Amino acid sequence: MSEGMSADAKQSTRSALSRRARDFITLVCCFGFILLLMWITGAIGLIEAITALLVAMSVATAIFVGTATILPLSPRLAVEPTQVQPNIQESAILLDALPLPAFEIDDEQRIVTMNEEAEFILRLDGRVNPRASTVIRSPGLLSAIENAIKTGTVEPMVVEVESGPDETWRAHVSRPGRARRTLVVLEDLTPVRRAARARSDFLANASHELRTPLTALSGFIETMRGPAKDDKDSWDRFLAIMAGETERMSRLIADLLSLSRIESSEHVSPREREEFRDIVSDATHAFSAIAAEKGVRLVVQSDEGPMPVIAHRDEMIQVVENLVSNALKYSKEGGQITLSFGMASGMADARLKAGQTWASSERMTLLPAASRPGTQERAIWMRVEDQGPGIEREHLPRLGERFYRADQSRGGKITGTGLGLAIVKHIMAHHRGGFSVETRIGEGTAFGVWLPAAREDGLSD
Repeated sequence: MSEGMSADAKQSTRSALSRRARDFITLVCCFGFILLLMWITGAIGLIEAITALLVAMSVATAIFVGTATILPLSPRLAVEPTQVQPNIQESAILLDALPLPAFEIDDEQRIVTMNEEAEFILRLDGRVNPRASTVIRSPGLLSAIENAIKTGTVEPMVVEVESGPDETWRAHVSRPGRARRTLVVLEDLTPVRRAARARSDFLANASHELRTPLTALSGFIETMRGPAKDDKDSWDRFLAIMAGETERMSRLIADLLSLSRIESSEHVSPREREEFRDIVSDATHAFSAIAAEKGVRLVVQSDEGPMPVIAHRDEMIQVVENLVSNALKYSKEGGQITLSFGMASGMADARLKAGQTWASSERMTLLPAASRPGTQERAIWMRVEDQGPGIEREHLPRLGERFYRADQSRGGKITGTGLGLAIVKHIMAHHRGGFSVETRIGEGTAFGVWLPAAREDGLSD
């Protein structure tokens, strides 16, 4: 029996035997001393004293041997009730190692162990062993827990829990037949649901935007085949409208492909060292003639000195083109578009120069720059101003959304795709940059971007 005992149990047994041996010797000595005194005083004879001493020693020896045989069982009996506590501690350690929120529930439906993620999600606020029904508001999850406790199941029962207007969790509830507690593991489905919803919205918007010009083309073709079949004078006008709708559809497809390409390469960080001044020059070269044809003056202003940047050249050219093209749409004849850019001492300074120049205006940051805390990195900024009608304040938060257009507030019907600013936002996010808008009703609008400059060693900070 002692071979299967632990070291602690063996030590405890030896200590108990030692104590009992001392008690045995003390008892025999005391009884012998009493008999000796009785023999000296003549109360009993020598033979009677020796006989009594032998009887006492025999009785004491029997008691000692009888109790000693059960001593190895005593430590085990003392340890047995405490076996639950190490199991709970071990469960807590295992739960802490899980990357997902997890907790265990006993037969009384009390939460006995959990990891930090589960404690945060359940909002326990320091409560110890609360009942599941007091912290879980999902009837489906509570029912799954109750069924697991009653029946026991190795295969997890899966329950989806809506914990908010835009938050969904999947709960895996399991309890092996011989287990003392029920395990609940939570899986966050919110990002998946948001992505699915965004994909659905994107497809719906894209379908709508493509259907509109196709419907117009189909209507004019039917008219030219039917009622206006012989009205050749109307054909030129119809064909001009059809050409415009075709061009609009082509721009939409090009923007969709561009947006898809940008999103697919977001995980690839830009590595090319470019001169920002050359990027602006290449992007605005063709717009000078377009602006002159519309009667709008395009002015380019910049700081002196080199402006190196780690960037995808084509993407940054697209940023400049989209912002200048957007300004041209809302500029009237005789107006002016001002494109200014330069180098700033840090990202905060670049944000001010790009998006907070006018004394009184409505401003909004459409994309905060992903600057690294504790670093002071040089930055490049660019600002494109127009003298258009401005943008109403309620439209500002949605300017970076796909297919969103605030055309009505900016002076009438504009045949844009609604993807230009969304593309700018995605590109700037790819470059760890920022994107903002500043507007004054009746005076104009300015869009600004900023991003980290390249270090002298050729890498971004």
